[in-house]
Amino acid sequence: MPTAADADAEPRFDDVTGEALNVAALELQRRATQNDYVAAHAPSEDSPLRRVPAVDVAPGRHKYVLTQLAIGDEAALVVRAYAGCAYHANNFELLTRELARLGVDATGRVVGGGRCERDDAAKTIKVYGYSKTFGRTPGCNERACAMIQEAFTGYQATWSDDGY
Repeated sequence: MPTAADADAEPRFDDVTGEALNVAALELQRRATQNDYVAAHAPSEDSPLRRVPAVDVAPGRHKYVLTQLAIGDEAALVVRAYAGCAYHANNFELLTRELARLGVDATGRVVGGGRCERDDAAKTIKVYGYSKTFGRTPGCNERACAMIQEAFTGYQATWSDDGY
């Protein structure tokens, strides 16, 4: 059971179940899911949400999260698959740092996640699987794939709910 003594430690998750193993991981998971999904309209032309790229997928195979960002009654979905993230929640953590750098004060909620494989030589991106930490989310991979296909013109993006 996580204790307060490890609150400042690096977040650790169980590799098999995705369960948070320390307080830092519990806090990160809580922050990623604490906000309700917002039934909102798209960001206006002058919204700070417009400064946030919809998709950031690093080359290679990485875990990804689909996250809804909201400011007031405006919301946008973003896909993040940063290199070097051992867990899906780490992508959310890096996204919050990105928002701070961009000066965007938005709430975020992880909608779901899985894996992305970006092969620049073949010009392909595969979206598949699920997040053990955030669970299976119907439609998540399909939606993320559509967003990736729009952002990566000239690439062939495909999706599946199979695999982990």
